[in-house]
Amino acid sequence: MSSASATRRRHRILMFTGYYLPYISGMTIYAQRLAEGLVRRGHQVTILCSHHDARLPLRENLGGVQVVRSRVLFGFRKGVVMPLFWYDLQRLLRDHDIFHRHVPGLLDAYISTRIARAMHKPVIFTHHCDIYLPFGLLNDAITAAMHTELRYAGELADLIISYSQDYAAYSRFLSHNRSKLRTVFPPIKIGTPDDAQAQAWRTRLGLDGRRIIGFAGRFAADKGGDVLLRAIPRVLESVPDAHVVFAGEFAQVRGETFFDECQGLLDPVRERVTFLGNVNPADMPNFYRMCDVATVPSTNSTESWGMWQNEAMLCGTPAVTSDLPGVRVSIRTTGMGELVRPHDWQGLADALVRVLNDRGRYLVAKQDPRVVFDPERTIDAYEAWYDALAAGTVPPVMPSPVH
Repeated sequence: MSSASATRRRHRILMFTGYYLPYISGMTIYAQRLAEGLVRRGHQVTILCSHHDARLPLRENLGGVQVVRSRVLFGFRKGVVMPLFWYDLQRLLRDHDIFHRHVPGLLDAYISTRIARAMHKPVIFTHHCDIYLPFGLLNDAITAAMHTELRYAGELADLIISYSQDYAAYSRFLSHNRSKLRTVFPPIKIGTPDDAQAQAWRTRLGLDGRRIIGFAGRFAADKGGDVLLRAIPRVLESVPDAHVVFAGEFAQVRGETFFDECQGLLDPVRERVTFLGNVNPADMPNFYRMCDVATVPSTNSTESWGMWQNEAMLCGTPAVTSDLPGVRVSIRTTGMGELVRPHDWQGLADALVRVLNDRGRYLVAKQDPRVVFDPERTIDAYEAWYDALAAGTVPPVMPSPVH
């Protein structure tokens, strides 16, 4: 905890995100780390989310955070319809001082922001990414509706947070809200790997003597799972002992059939690929340590950062990722990896080979990732912004950790 946080006022914060734990995504991980970090500093945090899994309780305490799940009538693609959401929102807002909305999400940002403003609650948005759905008449209509709704909601918000200036410079949504924009790196938190356990895991998988390429994320089109599959044969030409291990949901990604569509790419390299499925977060440090290089070759700006890179770096593993706004910041800052053009499977293969064949070079960081990606900096920033919103003053611009 920073010294300033000890003297700050304690806030009662209502956060909304469409999904929350145990659902795993970049947004839910960010929300969890932020919420639990604020609770550790004495703030009261409630997460309002959808009851997307009927097996979950409507209310529970997770890591000191009160989680309230609004009942779901039915789901549509990655969205859900919550008939009692407006009632739940107003009821909870009465007992909270600040409304913190994670966007994008369901088509509710404008109305929920209107309600919060009508109840005299300051509103802060954390913008995780722009919206890009696959081409098609229906998807184009959904994308247009979500962009329009979010733009009007942003005009009502008091403050909008982005992961980086690099991403904000290219974001369609953030271009309309420059005066309200502040940036802070996302909260990166990863445990300390255990070398013996990492080696034992490698042995259990039958991968002793192999050079492991790790993919940490769901197998989805925007994450570039197909790009990596295309790259494998070219990697094997130069690194014949390479093996790819996927950690994350692959066969049942909500709202997607992408894994089934990629079977033709998977078949020729199936013996060089292992799918672990979802991995317990407590085991992720050993996953990264087990890997010789990590990659998630994202294909578009639904990826605005890629926290997996920082987690890998903090566990002593270099990364290869796409040269996309926001996503490229970590590699440019630390030098612990390579950047490749989106969709360029040949470039991806060549970059992976370079890292695998000269790994030590990429482990000498230009800036210490433990300092640059310190999660306490993120919590400090949000505390300062909450203080300013509560006091009705201009939220400060936080200093960059990058030198």
